[in-house]
Amino acid sequence: MEKSIKMLMGPILGYEEGGLYTVCFLSDKTIPMTELVIAGKAVVFTKVTDTPSGIFWRAEVRINAETAGTHHIYSIKSSGSELQDKFGRISWSFYVPGIAESPKLAFATCNGFSSAKLARDEVEPYALWRKMQEEHQQKPYSLLLMGGDQIYADQLWESSSAPSIEKWSHLSRAKQLAYPAGPKIQRELDVFYEHIYIKNWGINTDMAWMLASVPSVMMWDDHDIFDGWGSYPKELLNCPVYQAIFQTAKKYFELNQLRSQSSRNLLTHTGEHFTWGVRFREYLILALDNRSNRTQTQLMSDAQWHDVKNWLSNHQQSTDIVDNFLVITGLPLVYRSFANIDAMLQMTPMQEELEDDVHDHWTVKAHEGERMKLVKNLLSFTKAKNCKTVVLSGDVHIGSVGLIKDKIEQLEITQIISSGVVHPAPTLFEWLGIQATSSDDKEFLGKGDITTEIIKPFGADKYILGRNYSTLEKGTDGKLWVNWICEKNIKPCYPI
Repeated sequence: MEKSIKMLMGPILGYEEGGLYTVCFLSDKTIPMTELVIAGKAVVFTKVTDTPSGIFWRAEVRINAETAGTHHIYSIKSSGSELQDKFGRISWSFYVPGIAESPKLAFATCNGFSSAKLARDEVEPYALWRKMQEEHQQKPYSLLLMGGDQIYADQLWESSSAPSIEKWSHLSRAKQLAYPAGPKIQRELDVFYEHIYIKNWGINTDMAWMLASVPSVMMWDDHDIFDGWGSYPKELLNCPVYQAIFQTAKKYFELNQLRSQSSRNLLTHTGEHFTWGVRFREYLILALDNRSNRTQTQLMSDAQWHDVKNWLSNHQQSTDIVDNFLVITGLPLVYRSFANIDAMLQMTPMQEELEDDVHDHWTVKAHEGERMKLVKNLLSFTKAKNCKTVVLSGDVHIGSVGLIKDKIEQLEITQIISSGVVHPAPTLFEWLGIQATSSDDKEFLGKGDITTEIIKPFGADKYILGRNYSTLEKGTDGKLWVNWICEKNIKPCYPI
């Protein structure tokens, strides 16, 4: 097969409301038209946009569940020839669970390395993707949830494809704030963000195979833009170069992770934020965009809160039964509190190296109000729908279980942290530093009637210190079982 019809990236399989599946990929510029061949029919791809290297394509196909679970094989053709991925594959398949079958889900975050040194020092960088692929072969996953940092764009500041950005980073702060983001910078940013998806998602055969073989839904976090986005001073966030970076990262997030603005899952199509919600069998899923509108004083804008509360209200008033309500947040609602160290950092005019990371957390003073607002809304929904509510988070490169309890209403929300599928866990020295600058004491919120705490999962210590991803599956006992698939020889689990 000719090299010219090898895909630059993909295919990437996605899921949208009502049994609608999407397939997206990036081709070079020589492809005039493509079609998706699946379930005995051919669906013509829509050209979404041109990119510096090629063309981004999207196709939709509705697959109805059958009595028994079914594997659906698909391929991509152009002018009668089958396109192949970077590893020479020309066909893929995905699993649609049977009508009465409870699906198996996977949840993963932190899919990359924040530095070249971390990647270099990791013996088997993509071991967990291989493990996920093996697990999928034994008992297939029906949906892959990815909760943030699907790529790591931190190399932007020293990338050879963005020399203007590296030059800008060495200017004085006054010159940085006034520096114009002209056409040259924009071209470099386009090339950089396109390339980082091509590179990161095509670097490992097992990862590429899983992204093509399990329908996914994704929400971004800071590293999909660059480390700490939103938690920097206002004048820096709003300067021309930072805004150009954000708009370009946003463009490629929208393309690659949301599968374009055509996504039916989005709460709004204005581009003001990317919070989305979707129903998948007995799971109702809401993914909160905590980056598009983030500043040092807010996590989500008033407009975004309005959209979120309307979505919750509509589902709350619906007669549809909700067994499991999954809420994806990049950073955990329940974790070690950095409130004290953040207060100390705010007292000094100096910008500390880790200040943006500390200020990111829900527990710092500036975000306490929004944290409580979200907790109250989730508790209200849990009560109205009598459902299991599970918050899925990542970012912190460890695994854990957190509980939010309302003593008066006798309600409970479980939080699962799974992180990271590729990024290494903190070293012992780093973990000791985290413990020294934070607290995991039980918290009493509001009037003390709502509490949060970290608890110990079965089969592991309180904190799972090692790379991991998690699975969610209904057990024969009717509970929702969470299992962490770990690099280390441990098998943590927790029933909800």
